[in-house]
Amino acid sequence: MKTNSVVRGLLLTISLIAMCALALAQDKLSDEEKAKKAAASRAIGGPGPEHKQLEALVGVWDHEVKVWPAPGAPKPITIKGRSENRMILGGRFLVSESKGGTGGMAIETMSIYGFDRRSKRFTVVAYDSTGTYYVSAAGAFNEQEKAIVMSGEDYDPVFGGTQTYNMILRTVSPDSYVVEVVFTDPVHTQGKGPYKAVEITNTRVK
Repeated sequence: MKTNSVVRGLLLTISLIAMCALALAQDKLSDEEKAKKAAASRAIGGPGPEHKQLEALVGVWDHEVKVWPAPGAPKPITIKGRSENRMILGGRFLVSESKGGTGGMAIETMSIYGFDRRSKRFTVVAYDSTGTYYVSAAGAFNEQEKAIVMSGEDYDPVFGGTQTYNMILRTVSPDSYVVEVVFTDPVHTQGKGPYKAVEITNTRVK
């Protein structure tokens, strides 16, 4: 109990020191500089044109998921389902929730897409009903690919190492878009180059 009290006391002290340092830094700024910083913070705090790109994906979609179990697999496993996309937090993020498959192949997913106006990168955090973990990635629009290409990595103790991947979001038309997961780590690729493991084709329900 005494140890916990000491730790809490140290954390509180560190927090107070940090707040004091921030206050002192702000005090050194002129009123004009403070106003400029506040305006700049507000300017990048709201949604921008990239968020409008994500907003175009709002709606209900039928999807077909193709999964290739290994590089060069001749035939993918196919799962069909439906997803619903909606904007949250004042138009700052797109949430995509889906259900698909049946029996042992049934799966639910949730992906949250955004655009960080500080780093100028699109972001995604994804969850599904096959595990208790999440994966995340970030990246820019790739002119050559004509798609948003977000890169990420994840240490998996079952896999036995760090897996690296690209999560690709490509708008085909107002009523169609595709999401791909491409592995780039040497264990998944087996020395055969980037390995597309998942391709999800989404078609708008009208």
